[in-house]
Amino acid sequence: MLSSQTRLTPNDAEVAAKIMDGELIMINLSTGVYYSMDKIGPVIWELIQKKYSLEEIGGIMSELYDTPAAQVQTDLQNLVAELIQEKLVSVMVEGDPRPPYEKPDSFSKTRYEPPKLSTYRDMGDLLALDPPMPNIGDAPWTKSSGH
Repeated sequence: MLSSQTRLTPNDAEVAAKIMDGELIMINLSTGVYYSMDKIGPVIWELIQKKYSLEEIGGIMSELYDTPAAQVQTDLQNLVAELIQEKLVSVMVEGDPRPPYEKPDSFSKTRYEPPKLSTYRDMGDLLALDPPMPNIGDAPWTKSSGH
């Protein structure tokens, strides 16, 4: 189990992520698998991007959604285990506390539901044929051999 002081960082080398209309959409560029999270998931992702610890994220979510901290921490641990398993995030070295969280003006409170990572593997084979890989121009097979 991860420590409450553990911080995560998005796996920017292999994962593209964007929040659109309250939904987080992610694609693992090396596997072609894509993911989504809605409701409270995008808020958690933003806190991960800002390098808050799991304890800090749990406290913020508990306060934002008027939910017992113990429930939020359990749900967060389950989500984080999935994010790590899918290689969407990496564990960072523990760091200094972050500044207090200021909820955005656009924040609209919804009913608390455990965060759920939806996984879509149906495009993996297609994207494996023509992967959208960053820095593809640096691949050895794309360089001219002079023939």
